[in-house]
Amino acid sequence: MVDLAVIEVGIGGAYDCTNIISQGFLPSVKQPEDAMVMLRSRAKEMSCPLWVCPELEDYQEDCGPFHLGLAGQHQRSNASLALQLSHTWLQRRCLPADKSFPFTSVDNTGVLQMTAFKPSPIMVKVDLWPEFCCSMPQERETQQPCLNNWCSTPHEHVRVAARLGKNYSTKTAPQIPGMEYQDAIYTLKTLQTSLGDSTLEKVQENYQLQLQAMRGFLERAGLTVEELDQLNIIHVTGTKGKGSTCAFTEQILRSHGFRTGFYSSPHLVQVRERIRINGQPIGEELFTKYFWQVYGRLDETKNAHGGTMLTHFRFFTILAFHVFLQEKVDLAVIEVGIGGTYDCTNIIRKPWVCGIASLGIDHTQILGDTIEKIAWHKGGIFKPGVPAFTVKQPEDAMVMLRSRAKEMSCPLWVCPELDDYQEDCRPFCLGLAGQHQRSNASLALQLSHTWLQRRCLPADKSFPFTSVDNTGVLQMTAFKPSPIMVKGLADTEWPGRNQTLKHGAVTYFLDGAHTMRSMQACVHWFSDTAAQHERNSSGPVARVLLFNATGERDAAALLKQLVPCHFDFAVFCPSIPEAMASCNADQQNMLTRCLDNERSWHLHNSLGNNNKGTQLLIEGSRQLVAEKKTDTLVFPCILSALQWITQGRDSELADPAQRVLPVKASVVAKAAPLCDAAEIHILITGSLYLVGGALKHLDTASYK
Repeated sequence: MVDLAVIEVGIGGAYDCTNIISQGFLPSVKQPEDAMVMLRSRAKEMSCPLWVCPELEDYQEDCGPFHLGLAGQHQRSNASLALQLSHTWLQRRCLPADKSFPFTSVDNTGVLQMTAFKPSPIMVKVDLWPEFCCSMPQERETQQPCLNNWCSTPHEHVRVAARLGKNYSTKTAPQIPGMEYQDAIYTLKTLQTSLGDSTLEKVQENYQLQLQAMRGFLERAGLTVEELDQLNIIHVTGTKGKGSTCAFTEQILRSHGFRTGFYSSPHLVQVRERIRINGQPIGEELFTKYFWQVYGRLDETKNAHGGTMLTHFRFFTILAFHVFLQEKVDLAVIEVGIGGTYDCTNIIRKPWVCGIASLGIDHTQILGDTIEKIAWHKGGIFKPGVPAFTVKQPEDAMVMLRSRAKEMSCPLWVCPELDDYQEDCRPFCLGLAGQHQRSNASLALQLSHTWLQRRCLPADKSFPFTSVDNTGVLQMTAFKPSPIMVKGLADTEWPGRNQTLKHGAVTYFLDGAHTMRSMQACVHWFSDTAAQHERNSSGPVARVLLFNATGERDAAALLKQLVPCHFDFAVFCPSIPEAMASCNADQQNMLTRCLDNERSWHLHNSLGNNNKGTQLLIEGSRQLVAEKKTDTLVFPCILSALQWITQGRDSELADPAQRVLPVKASVVAKAAPLCDAAEIHILITGSLYLVGGALKHLDTASYK
């Protein structure tokens, strides 16, 4: 049994689940005046003595200013509060019951002002924190010997730091023998992300600097731009469908017998999914081997370059290039991260062919808020003399793409409709569901066909085209796909995009749609596919939406498109696979956003809808569903949401190792329609991170 428990509140306080605690005491740091008035009122209401902590400088510390393990001026008030909490606990726990609290003054609001005391040497001593929270490289080096007291073997350094949850990374990590996969994953998490400074202005101002930096990192990793030319690259960008296009293209060329590399983002469950050889994520052993090769070279050269390390996505891009070169792939399909012009994948100089999937509004902070601005960025992957293909685009986007192609001396073709291809009068069978995948399949046919022509046919082979549209863009003629191409389209798999999983009475419809256009496509796909399943159902069907949106996405606009699907329940949760022991500020913000999404759903559903209560959706009465009001719930994680929705009817979620979180009685009572339904249909959408977190629990065989 522990001697004491320090409990951090999740959200708020009054209604937080930690507030079941019946006894405690209440010091506070200085607060804004209005907040202080309310805290005083609440303390009086609860008959609770409330003290305000002194400044940290007021404590009697003989040896000069306090040295804090956590950096930042704001940590000084936190340290003062911590001193009062620990000091008071020691007094109340270890001294006689009649021991009074020392205070000498009362402020003009009636709140007690706590007197500063002289902290004991144990309180002042900074032991564990500095070793894991220092930020400067030289500090890490000087503190490193302390870790030897905690680690029995050299490669335990990283693992101990990971278990303690601190951002510690030792300079000697790449040289430590026996570094393992989990060590690599932890070290990867220490790399900074680039989202904080990726404003449109900064991206554009630092264009040359970014490309130069990427070339510098590439060289530090032991690679050259010239080596990338050997990868026979197909470079693909777009707003919606670029990943699916890459998946189709890779499968077609793999079906021809080529050894393929495929780099994509983001991953759904495991980071290794981003780098694929012959369609499969590289294994843990290969990932570990190549990770430390690249990270080691970058870390070794860090001091000579001002201590700089590259961002998460840049590292992954260089790692992918390294893996593909070492594994001697015949070609590499490279998906752009964001945009094109300034994307780090655009260090590629000589792709064999480029593709642009459907364009829409997304990543406006980085790319701009109009389709023309976004098209300008996407067209940045065009290269002189390198054939490029695009699906049909909005008129303004098409004008910009044509301008960019002309600027780059790049021949640009528009792909034909999939129905125009000569496939012996039989419709194509695509491995990826959804009407919108047809344009992605057409683009993939052109990319793979052109790659085969340029790579495998004589250099004087010309591209067949027969027409020019009124904007001057070449219209590519449809050809007759080979049986291998047709089979490649049918065999393509791309998890998390229009994916259906049936687990007994529970059917999951998963799609990571997160833009307006992709959500429109998702709604169309779900409506058609779910209706087919409902027609084959043995009885009443309950429809449930599980939704979350991340980043700058307009969640309210996305939810509005989902209202016509007529869900019985709309469930919201952060894109966190499982509940955590404590709730930090980021998780609190995620939950707050879920509550905002719930309010948006209620607002959309209330328009023209006055009835209350939950009605079960059953076959034959779908046209009446618009008259009912969807019930809503918010859960702290994906697992708890899925466990409640499925009500024990999915064996994949019945793993004894997975803790079932308790829910309130009122929430349990709401589940009656789910228990009574013959089947439960669940649409999981709004974020690829949400879909990935769900797949971690629903498809454990694929993500061991």
